[in-house]
Amino acid sequence: MGSIKNIKNLDNLKRLLSELPKFKYQKELTEKLDTKKDDFTYETILEIVLWKTNRFPEINDDLIIKINELRKGYNESLSDNILIKLLDSKGFDLPMASTFLRFINPDYFQIIDQRVYRILYGKNLKIPFSKPKKIELYKKYLIDLKMICLEYGIAFSESDRILYLLDKHPEVNKEQKIKY
Repeated sequence: MGSIKNIKNLDNLKRLLSELPKFKYQKELTEKLDTKKDDFTYETILEIVLWKTNRFPEINDDLIIKINELRKGYNESLSDNILIKLLDSKGFDLPMASTFLRFINPDYFQIIDQRVYRILYGKNLKIPFSKPKKIELYKKYLIDLKMICLEYGIAFSESDRILYLLDKHPEVNKEQKIKY
């Protein structure tokens, strides 16, 4: 393994610079931020953070309309459609998609994450690669979570937060590391 190169010891710098591709990192958001002339807002700050962490979601207006429709009333086929669309979107895997669903309607959806899954099942969450398996996992998780909530008198709408905190309790899983 060679030493780390720096710009001062590159003999062929001009050639290397001429061969560089165009900067395409998050193209639309980069262009939006580069050309911003008005004042920064809180939204601008969030966009910059998401740009830097490469977590800026790409969601179309149709999906936003469906999300707002689901907020007005639960509909299983609509919720399935939204989950599929979220999982198809850049920046979304099951934990992020479930987070959106939870904020849409916490009476029907809760966040699936490492801590809640671990306290519920006694093992680490392994998210499958295939989208149908992710959906199957999430639906089973919600059913099992509802059963635990009924059994132990936990409000389902707060269960992800309660079980998250329970997993973090010093007497519960303090020695266990989170596996991401």
